[in-house]
Amino acid sequence: MDREEILEKSRRENRERDEMEREVRIRGESFSLMCTLLAGGVLAGWKLYHNQSIADVMVMFWASCVGNRVYRIAQRRDASDIITLLISLAFFVYYLVQCFHR
Repeated sequence: MDREEILEKSRRENRERDEMEREVRIRGESFSLMCTLLAGGVLAGWKLYHNQSIADVMVMFWASCVGNRVYRIAQRRDASDIITLLISLAFFVYYLVQCFHR
């Protein structure tokens, strides 16, 4: 093998490894978000059962939604993401006010 063939083979192997690491990171982040959502649901259920406000849990949920939409807009610039960002932002602000209004 000459030098160019060796370099090309190395590039291909590294590209596959980089793609695998990216996929693992994305799946890990998705799993983490699902665990957080589950914990938030349990916490919200407990608080509702005890007649407590769930505004703090909802702030965390809507903050996650807002962050997701901001990232998607930065990457894709799709009009539907702007609409869902505005809706998510409205709920986020509503629950944030509820947290501090007490």
